[in-house]
Amino acid sequence: MTGKQCMETIEKEFIIEASGKSSEEAIGSIFGKLRKQIYSEVKGSVLHMEPLEVYKVSKDKKEYIEKFLWVFMPRKKVEYKIKLKIIVLIKYIPN
Repeated sequence: MTGKQCMETIEKEFIIEASGKSSEEAIGSIFGKLRKQIYSEVKGSVLHMEPLEVYKVSKDKKEYIEKFLWVFMPRKKVEYKIKLKIIVLIKYIPN
């Protein structure tokens, strides 16, 4: 069988930010956004995505007290905001 190789490989760098109630939730949200961004930017059918390097650009933790009607039932809330720089290896078949 003879034919031409049609799969291409590229490396791309993305900087993505997300927030969540926990650090794990924020990182999961970042990789969900990464997947959507790759599918929208790559012209063709994506076969494989592999993060090669992940760098933490920033991580913020915000704590605050939430109250019902400004007085009742105070409870402590935490929100994490994380920004990552991700270098991804993408294998795809161009259109």
